[in-house]
Amino acid sequence: MTPTLSLSQLQKSYGTQSVLDGVTFDVPPGSIVGLLGPNGAGKSTLIRSIMGIVEPDGGEVLIGGQPWSREGARGIGYLPEERGLYRDMSVGQQAVYFAQLKGMKKPEAVASLKTWFERLEVQGWWDKKVSDISKGMAQKIQFICTVVHQPKLLILDEPLSGFDPINARRIIEVVRSLAADGTSVLLSTHDMPSVERLVRSSGHVESRSRGVCPVHLPSSERQDGTGVQEVLFKGNDMSFTHALGALANLDSIGPTSMSGVRKASIRLRDGVGPADVLRALTQTIEVMEFIKVRPTMESLFIDAVSNVESETTAEA
Repeated sequence: MTPTLSLSQLQKSYGTQSVLDGVTFDVPPGSIVGLLGPNGAGKSTLIRSIMGIVEPDGGEVLIGGQPWSREGARGIGYLPEERGLYRDMSVGQQAVYFAQLKGMKKPEAVASLKTWFERLEVQGWWDKKVSDISKGMAQKIQFICTVVHQPKLLILDEPLSGFDPINARRIIEVVRSLAADGTSVLLSTHDMPSVERLVRSSGHVESRSRGVCPVHLPSSERQDGTGVQEVLFKGNDMSFTHALGALANLDSIGPTSMSGVRKASIRLRDGVGPADVLRALTQTIEVMEFIKVRPTMESLFIDAVSNVESETTAEA
């Protein structure tokens, strides 16, 4: 299946400062891909290169399997971090204007916008001036303008900025729905809980480069049982450690609770499954629970950034 967006060895420098150093990744149809990296990693430059705002020094951008073109980029739905509407125009007039910029005829644009306005509960604001609406309301309008032309690729830069929790959840639900219908989403944000809620619905977070860190999240369907496990048990440290043997590394054991239960954090060795460890433990101690710990987006992000910094230091 042809990726909706494919980047290969993308390069960009400003003077002697390399911002993009061989960025390579695909955005498959219907996927939500999180673009993660520390401040200054090149996320904004990468997005601007995809949109044609910045010309990369090298590498290739393919949109729908075709080399980058102005027409191809025009079909992308792009919500930039720096947003703004014309304050003296009415909300509806401005939304129609943006839809027409994306190639929609006015009757088609009005019909689609009316549907979106109802979906996001802003239908009563069509004739209001932008100067009369709240920041959150303006954010909704801009989101609608981004998706009204049914783009196959949606690029969202800090899409939940300015939203209260209720409207943030509504936008998340809409993005999930669009992805389920085949829209590909490239998401850039520092809001880790929101990334987690969005991307785990598709089970995939990916980005590769020197600065834009690789972060991979297992799919919700994947239950391989590897990695960190939490064990609730009754028994002493020595019995637990002896039973564990060489099957796993022991990260920590917590204090005994009033009910006599303790919690240990273990990391399975390569080739060892949960059943192997559980079988060994139950021969010596009483196991209450054995739980796979799924990593948070924040921990994955921090690990990825730390790895990149370590590699950079080693090379220096």
